[in-house]
Amino acid sequence: MPVYKDSKTNTWYVSKRYVDWDGKEKRLFKRSFKTKKEAKAYETSFLAQKEGNPSILFKDFIEIYYEDRKQNTKLSTFLTKKNVIETCIRPYFDNLRLMDITPKEVMKWQNVMLNKISKTGRKYSKETLRTTHAQLSSIFNHAVRYYGLQRNPAQIVGTFKNDEVKEPEVWTVDEYRRFSEAVSDKPIIYTAFEVLFWCGLRIGELMALTPEDIDFENKTLHICKSLQRIRGEDVITTPKTKRSNRYVDMPEFLAEELKNYLEHLYQAGNDERIFPVSKTGLYNEMYRGCKASGVKRIRIHDLRHSHVSMLMEKGVSPIDIANRVGHEAIQITYHYAHSYDTKGKEIANLLENVEDE
Repeated sequence: MPVYKDSKTNTWYVSKRYVDWDGKEKRLFKRSFKTKKEAKAYETSFLAQKEGNPSILFKDFIEIYYEDRKQNTKLSTFLTKKNVIETCIRPYFDNLRLMDITPKEVMKWQNVMLNKISKTGRKYSKETLRTTHAQLSSIFNHAVRYYGLQRNPAQIVGTFKNDEVKEPEVWTVDEYRRFSEAVSDKPIIYTAFEVLFWCGLRIGELMALTPEDIDFENKTLHICKSLQRIRGEDVITTPKTKRSNRYVDMPEFLAEELKNYLEHLYQAGNDERIFPVSKTGLYNEMYRGCKASGVKRIRIHDLRHSHVSMLMEKGVSPIDIANRVGHEAIQITYHYAHSYDTKGKEIANLLENVEDE
């Protein structure tokens, strides 16, 4: 047995030779385990990790998962996933063997998460809980697909139940105009919010725009990159998804505003950012504009929701909206389902009229 006791220190250690994945013989040696059980558990999990065996401890499999996923995932996305795992998932599952995590264990974890207090001092929102469950399910799916796990217990349990449909906070065109008037004293801020509201961009897409992304002849914006804050530094990355790489048509008045902004207020090289402001700066200006105009306070991302809702009110189809904002049409239909509540009656009345013809 490769688990031994060190009589001098009264601790246990593991010493074992094994063949690595490339056929080379190597030695496993690790000391200072307090008990024989701990040493044996380490040995079992280490060898399971090398073999891709589901008897591996969850904490060891996570390291494999990280290594596999970071190769084909954007760094900003990977770090977001890792933060969710480290904060909400590993503390509960770390010392369980992957194959021993049952649907019952997942349900216990859900109950813990429902009462867990976040760093902000509040319970996690239903949206955050569902995102966390999706991440846990993704880990198990990876183990099923590549490492021999028989089933995904998180999928069996299903996500956190959420009977409440939370509608996104949005502004009407009138509310936005009141807000924009309140920030019109700062051209860079005013123009940035104009682009966000009338084009439905993500904030990272806005902040990455350069003069070469603007075609004034065709009145389009080329969305082909995003600015992300990664490990304390601003980094230009590819867009969030493949569909996010797109051309957005601007209304003529916005094209004129943007042209005037570039000609008179800012001298930028072709590859320099035209809105050299920080996200924090925009957040502060959002607060200032809301306070000065008296409109309800919403998030900057909610300007994107406002843009989508405005297009829906104008009868634009989910497919066309999805193409404009870089989403899948099904995502538009799902996330903004509340906006279609009144459409059912309209459709029924339309069919009634057809029947009468």
